[in-house]
Amino acid sequence: MAAAVLVLASGACAQEADENPLARDPIGEERGASGGSDAGGPGPVPADDLDALVVTAIEDVEAYWTETYPEIYGGPFEPLAGGYQAYGPDTPTPRCGPAPISYREIAGNAFYCPSEDLIAWDEATLIPQINETYGALAVGIVFAHEFAHAIQTRAAVRGRTIDLELQADCYAGEWTAHVAEGNRDPFEVTDRELDSSVAGMVAIRDLPGTDENNPGAHGSGFDRIGAFQEGYENGPEHCADYEGAPRRTFDIPFSPADLAAADPGNFPLDDAGPTCPDDLDERILAGDFDRESGEAADCGLASLLEADLNVYYETLFEQLAKTWTPIDDLVLVDPAGEGISCGGETLSGDELRGAAVYCVDENVAVIDGAGLTGELYEIGDFAFGTEVARLWAIAAQAHLGIDGDGEEQSLQADCMTGLYARSISPEVAPGEPDSPLLGISPGDLDEGIQGFIAYGDAQSGDAGTAFERTDALRTGVIEGLEGCERDYGELA
Repeated sequence: MAAAVLVLASGACAQEADENPLARDPIGEERGASGGSDAGGPGPVPADDLDALVVTAIEDVEAYWTETYPEIYGGPFEPLAGGYQAYGPDTPTPRCGPAPISYREIAGNAFYCPSEDLIAWDEATLIPQINETYGALAVGIVFAHEFAHAIQTRAAVRGRTIDLELQADCYAGEWTAHVAEGNRDPFEVTDRELDSSVAGMVAIRDLPGTDENNPGAHGSGFDRIGAFQEGYENGPEHCADYEGAPRRTFDIPFSPADLAAADPGNFPLDDAGPTCPDDLDERILAGDFDRESGEAADCGLASLLEADLNVYYETLFEQLAKTWTPIDDLVLVDPAGEGISCGGETLSGDELRGAAVYCVDENVAVIDGAGLTGELYEIGDFAFGTEVARLWAIAAQAHLGIDGDGEEQSLQADCMTGLYARSISPEVAPGEPDSPLLGISPGDLDEGIQGFIAYGDAQSGDAGTAFERTDALRTGVIEGLEGCERDYGELA
């Protein structure tokens, strides 16, 4: 995982990412550098002329702030006194502060230097990598983010590093919306390009467990994407309002148990032995389960999710004055096996490859246990957990008789998945359903978002974009049931 690293007084905000969730194609095949595949559709569009791309980005962002700065902060916008400087291993490094800077210190980065009032970037590695991996628009977003730091200096904006970084992400989102209105070449704002921006932010983020008060904190992917989307949807005035109060971030530290684990933050998928109770949900609901007893110690993630989700929806449905029928089983099926009955038909072979489906008639949740499960779990345990929780959300919609437009219903399921994530997180409020078995770990929500980007909806093509789905998930986590019903329709 590539973390944003603090360099110099201003902080280096863009850095090469080691992972790209766009470069996955269900199940198990690489898409290539630009994320394109026959199955996944066209990837983000890279620019052919990088020098022209950078010049256009700078010109467009500068023109945007020349017009916008007086409206937001008053007074004319002052151009950067130090200008702009590209650097590389064989070219002079920019000056920033009293001490010389070596290329090794700033390799693969872009940053704004307040003492020199300049923006600098690595033209040898950073810009080519972002262009090829995430497309031309993502390069523009890098410059929009760094330019926002120059705006903060001019407006004397103060705050924690993480607050300043998230405000810069917000302004980058607003610039992207501005570009979308005019679609200036080469910055075409399509659904795929917006998904690429989400992929870039979740790849270039703080390491899981980073404290929000750390002087180098830039935010998790969940936080950074949220700030970007707020700017994209609400405009520059909303971003300016970030100043004055610490931002609400999803800051989860590693617990001692997490740190002691062989794979911190990732729960084992399979049961450790035959002693995992198969009636956990029934016993929890009957008040006959002591979570401190260790009875579920041998249960793996799949078993715990099945029980936990049934308990969660039982509690949620009580609040909705509805009756929940627990899902009978979570089936991790092998496509090479005999198949499984679903909706009165037998699904087998290729029909099960990459599948994640709720079978209404049989009341079971089915997921490809040989392919999709392993691919998601490779991203992280909550990438798998999010897909499973979404199946329970689809089951809940069926129980509630919700039947509407495919994309609208799909995004509602994503928001309901966020509701479940809220129940296992510190965000859960008194009186809301909370989890008796599972808790969220640092990086889990970013894993869920990466699963959205990498695989979309394993069941249908009407799922909405990763940009839209992430927004729906965030709504459930941050705003709870009220936000989901406001944006995606009532559940009761």
